[in-house]
Amino acid sequence: MYSIEKNLYLTAANRLSGTKIIVIGDLILDEYLFGEVNRISPEAPVPVVWIRKEKRTLGGAGNVIKNLSRFGVTSVVLGRSGNDETANTLKELLTQEKTHAEGNKILLSENVPTILKTRVIAGHQQVCRIDREETHSLTSVEEAELFRAFSERIDQADAVVLSDYDKGTLTPKLIWDIISLSVSKKKIVTVDPQVSHFFHYEKASILTPNHHEAGKALGRKLETNEEVETAAKEIAVRLGSPSMMITRGEKGMSLYLAAEDKTYHIPTVAKQVFDVTGAGDTVISAYTAFRAAGLTELESALVSNVAAGVVVGKLGAETVSLSELQEALEKRGILA
Repeated sequence: MYSIEKNLYLTAANRLSGTKIIVIGDLILDEYLFGEVNRISPEAPVPVVWIRKEKRTLGGAGNVIKNLSRFGVTSVVLGRSGNDETANTLKELLTQEKTHAEGNKILLSENVPTILKTRVIAGHQQVCRIDREETHSLTSVEEAELFRAFSERIDQADAVVLSDYDKGTLTPKLIWDIISLSVSKKKIVTVDPQVSHFFHYEKASILTPNHHEAGKALGRKLETNEEVETAAKEIAVRLGSPSMMITRGEKGMSLYLAAEDKTYHIPTVAKQVFDVTGAGDTVISAYTAFRAAGLTELESALVSNVAAGVVVGKLGAETVSLSELQEALEKRGILA
């Protein structure tokens, strides 16, 4: 069992409120329609959902921002939305989080709508999901504008998160430019990757794919510890990255550190799993926040593993507070 010295954890946790992280990626608005099912439709063999409650919240890169905000971290938001009413809701929700409003840069596009994902939930069961989106890559003008905004803000940041949902914001050129500048300035840069871009994230500090994504990128299944160890090292070497994390669902996560040429297998801590929506956002948020606040790669991975274990016990793309996180770390014997 791996552990973290409690004083080191508390010192890092206290630093979070003074930490600033740039989040750049695909902004999504998530809508939840909660209801009950009492009958089948006479029009088709489908359930009739009687809606009792509605909720809209930040999704995609916005969920990373929401997670960081719960930790007390200030985010600087860079991304793209449509020029529509949904974008207004997105901006309103961002103002409720701990973001650097004057430093945020959200491009308003006439070519794409603001992405809206609607989930219909009856009881604890998701009945269906409705996606409203058009996926187009940034234009060269938009690429230049977003990178200029990034370059003007990087010096004041402690770390950078690339939240890639493959919706067109993170183009290969923008990925290369952002990581290159971040590395040159010795900034931590973490990536929640998309398979389509997998080997564009050269020199990133760490990638945090799940085992399906990592396996798909390599063209093979990753099931055993040995297969995951080989894959994590192979990806890290190909990218020239110092570390690589593969999340594995009920098997926990595996962290490869190039400096030690060693993989650490961290068992899951989840007791109940209601919904895995947004768990990857929690992992990268917790890892980046605590890494920027001074914990090691392994210590930050331990924290992110416990954080993910808490959120999958909640319904929807939820977050974990610092008090919940510390309680969970102590309960599971991680803080020594």
